[in-house]
Amino acid sequence: AVSSVVLEGVLSLPDRWILSRLNRTARDVNADLERYNFHEAVQKLYHFFWDDYCDWYIELSKDAITAEDDSPARTAARSRILSVLEQALRLLHPFMPYLTEELWFRLPGVGAGQMHPAYSNAEPSVMLTAFPLGDAALIDDRAEADMQAVIELISRVRNIRSEMGIKPSQRVTLLVGAAEGTLREVFAASKDQIAKLARADAITVSETLEAPQASARAALSGGAELAVPLEGLIDFAVEAARLTKERDKLQLEATKLEGQLSNASFVERAPAEKVTVIRERLAEIGTQLNTLAASLEALQ
Repeated sequence: AVSSVVLEGVLSLPDRWILSRLNRTARDVNADLERYNFHEAVQKLYHFFWDDYCDWYIELSKDAITAEDDSPARTAARSRILSVLEQALRLLHPFMPYLTEELWFRLPGVGAGQMHPAYSNAEPSVMLTAFPLGDAALIDDRAEADMQAVIELISRVRNIRSEMGIKPSQRVTLLVGAAEGTLREVFAASKDQIAKLARADAITVSETLEAPQASARAALSGGAELAVPLEGLIDFAVEAARLTKERDKLQLEATKLEGQLSNASFVERAPAEKVTVIRERLAEIGTQLNTLAASLEALQ
């Protein structure tokens, strides 16, 4: 169970999201273990610990936990991030026994309080703690959906920055259009987090998207749209030349692969796995070419 210190005060969207993801993962992992679906259990734990906790929650929590004051908010933020880590180590322990034991003992405050009642008098060890079962009261579908929308927006901006060659040091302007009022509220309330992780200095959220012609665009879930104005960020001619060269290279590769697949003799004699790999690569190239076409259009 999550301690009262972890839950005290008004929780932010990232806090409600990570607690929901933790408890949903614990519930689902227990269900997988009961059915001997060990591979599924490990996959769920991997994605929670690496993607949700490490990739996103730690980044989203940095400002709160590194604040220099000794406010109750800072104390609660540190308690939350450590509590989630402690419970994640318990869940991971059956699959990573030695590393989790070492890490668990390095956490502040661990000991008899985390022990399973049956081992309350034993020497503290992560292997004797109560295995998290997942608290249904802390599973929050709304928080997960809202946070996923924020994560998607940030990820799309990062993709645009990479595709358009925008330097990490350059701050961008984000224009977001969302017809759904709830989605606009989520983006507006998360502006600070979005600005920090997407390296943006200005974010405008409106019902309809109005952006300059020279903007990189992306479609978001829920019918929302994103645009990043490119004026002043890149040299349009240089970037267009680079993207055109990349497009031509991919088109040449696609032509060669299509030639292989059009050869009936090759398809009949080649291992099925190789044919599948070629088809998957062609589909991947198609997606990349669509992205390049959109990027080149934004430079017109």
